[in-house]
Amino acid sequence: MRSLYSLMIVLAALVLIAGCGAPKPAPAPQSTAQKAVAPESAVSGSSSEEEVPQIESVKEAPDSEGAAATETAEDAAPAPAGSAPKLVVPEPEYDFGKMDNSEMVEHGFLIRNEGGSLLKIESVRASCGCTTTALKKKELEPGEELIIQANTNLKGRQGPQTKAITIFSNDPENPNYRLTIKGEAIASISLDPMNVSFGRIEDDEPREATVTIKSNKEDVNFTVRSAEVDGMTFIQQEVKEVVPGKEYQLVVKTQPKLPEGHHNGRIIIRTDSTERPVIWLTVSMQVIGALQIMPPLVNLRYTEEEGAVETQQISLTKGRISEFEITDVILPLDSMEHELIKAAPNVYRLVLKNMPRNDALEGKRVVVKTNREDYPEVYIPFNIYRPKLQSIPPQKVTDAAKSLNAAIVNKEIEEAIEANE
Repeated sequence: MRSLYSLMIVLAALVLIAGCGAPKPAPAPQSTAQKAVAPESAVSGSSSEEEVPQIESVKEAPDSEGAAATETAEDAAPAPAGSAPKLVVPEPEYDFGKMDNSEMVEHGFLIRNEGGSLLKIESVRASCGCTTTALKKKELEPGEELIIQANTNLKGRQGPQTKAITIFSNDPENPNYRLTIKGEAIASISLDPMNVSFGRIEDDEPREATVTIKSNKEDVNFTVRSAEVDGMTFIQQEVKEVVPGKEYQLVVKTQPKLPEGHHNGRIIIRTDSTERPVIWLTVSMQVIGALQIMPPLVNLRYTEEEGAVETQQISLTKGRISEFEITDVILPLDSMEHELIKAAPNVYRLVLKNMPRNDALEGKRVVVKTNREDYPEVYIPFNIYRPKLQSIPPQKVTDAAKSLNAAIVNKEIEEAIEANE
């Protein structure tokens, strides 16, 4: 019995020795998320059961840098195929600064199709004849770029310049894309100011303005040979030498009593300089009478068409007098008709009907009678004009004139009513 017990002890010892000599299994690899959470768990003292949800939350949380990179990639990605074309011009405005007016401004505008389908450029148009454009092709595939070459001739120009170029395309969001060229043209001989505007005149006092004509280059000397007023018989001018060969003054004066209405004219200045032999100075003013009449005269386009007549509207509002009543309207022809509408106190609309578009109204006028002793009558003259060019159908010209006339009259009446309120 004792020997059997001893044998069992020996067998147990052998089993124990065999277990200690066997290699241990390698531990399971720890995930990146587990490595990141382990120190936090150690600090917080949380158990292994609490670490499980923390590991899962770290795996699901997006990486901030990765998300930003993804958003940037999405923003820069081209538009989906088949989407609408999109015209983009990174720099739609070009400022050439200050340039001599004998030079040519040259600039290339980069355009790009950032849409998902073919961009078709229908046309490119400049706002004036001094600017030209060149385009090598009219169709851009998605992502394709092109240069539009634009040249502006500054010859004879002075002061701030702004030229517009419009791109007409099949971009549904921006079918008329506007480009701009701007800067300042420096003239060898300049005017300051470049035009004379006497503005709104409501009295009979004379007006006067002084214009400086001077050389802006050391090697340019000139003499003003003459100055002639064109289109305004009531304007006078006088040229004074300030610095021989370099600077002159042009004094522009009006007569004391001026004819009523809008006046636009010019003064033609001639010099002995080959760089600027002729200089035009525009002169404008609006002379208000007892009443402000818009338009100040009735323009009728002459036609040989038998029986052609026209209807126009005229607004009459306060001018030099603030309060008035219209008591009567006398027409120059028995065949004409009129309608007088009082829109508000001191605001009238006069509709002239059946005005013949021939010579019958040449030199005639409408007489408007008022209740004012100082201004018992005001006059609306007629102007019959014969266009030299027949390229536009007469009916289209007449319709356009009617629309413009109605717009002017309505605007004047609205402003007068607002002023009364």
